[in-house]
Amino acid sequence: MTTVIVTRPPEDAASLIRELQTAGCRVLFAPMLEIRFREAEEAEIPEGPVQAVAITSANGARALARLPAMARLRAATAVVVGPASERAAREAGFEHILRAERGDVSGVIATIRTRMDPSSGVILYASGAVTRGDLEGELARAGFNVHRAVLYEAVPARALSPEVRAHLRQSRPGWVTLFSPRTARIWADATRAEGLAQAAARLDYACLSENVRNALLEAMPSGVTGRIVTAATPDQSALLAALGLKEA
Repeated sequence: MTTVIVTRPPEDAASLIRELQTAGCRVLFAPMLEIRFREAEEAEIPEGPVQAVAITSANGARALARLPAMARLRAATAVVVGPASERAAREAGFEHILRAERGDVSGVIATIRTRMDPSSGVILYASGAVTRGDLEGELARAGFNVHRAVLYEAVPARALSPEVRAHLRQSRPGWVTLFSPRTARIWADATRAEGLAQAAARLDYACLSENVRNALLEAMPSGVTGRIVTAATPDQSALLAALGLKEA
């Protein structure tokens, strides 16, 4: 039985764990990030009309769903990064959703630039405290009025879970799934802090993108001697395909 270590936060991990278990894998849960949502008084949502909401992660949509302002934002167009954020936006109550053709921040920027009009109103960026890419700056340079609202924070895990620690200490084989460069760096830091970097280097890795792969290799002090596979496109289905658990 293949062991797969899932490093996603609990809010994002459920469907991945379910698919892995359905495929017959043994899953070890080791979230490297904890999502902390901001309260309504901290969110700073603009008062006026909003033509579109840029959502670059499912947590952005989940954060909006918690806010009273969502009642008036649901009529705006949600421009989302991928299937998970599309599902979260729908669950939050958005009536109009555009999914970027390319599943990254650059894809969201390109979709807004080609499908939205700078004169039609504010673009609300539902952001985390730490971001990738320069959505705010690039859209501002294209003439858009962008309001960034920091709605949540992804806090690094303090330690590995006991099950993962035991797995590494016993030098057992397995895969680690990594969905972001930041998660890859936190994983490397956590294994090093617990004296398990050598064991971690022998594991196999499934990375969501080349950026994640590069971050992993930069962060692992002794490199990676196990296999590294990269998803063909930055989404969960492609990651599972890279693991050989789903058709591409």
